[in-house]
Amino acid sequence: MSFVKNGKKSGFTLMEVLVSVAVAGLVISAGFKLIAMSYKLMAELQIERELISASQKLWLRFRTDETTPENGRDDKNNFSWQTERQSIPVDEGYELKYRCVIISVGDRTTSIYIPE
Repeated sequence: MSFVKNGKKSGFTLMEVLVSVAVAGLVISAGFKLIAMSYKLMAELQIERELISASQKLWLRFRTDETTPENGRDDKNNFSWQTERQSIPVDEGYELKYRCVIISVGDRTTSIYIPE
């Protein structure tokens, strides 16, 4: 596109057009990268929420139902768990007994400790 100004043609040079296209490409690619990163972060947050929810449900289940199995899977809520009974000597002749419950959602795990 050229304009006539004071009898001379003026307009954008090829170099100006190339630089503006390159800058626009960088801005657009950065925007797409931000969108991809936000989707990845949202997926990770969703898994963390599911893990926290599973931990809360299982903690309540262990505290209220004595027949809860040591190891198992909850297909409805999509998590599994394994239990290890452990104890710590606190004083002579006294041990603090607890269960370490390892909860898995997908490839993420967390542990909760339930006193006995």
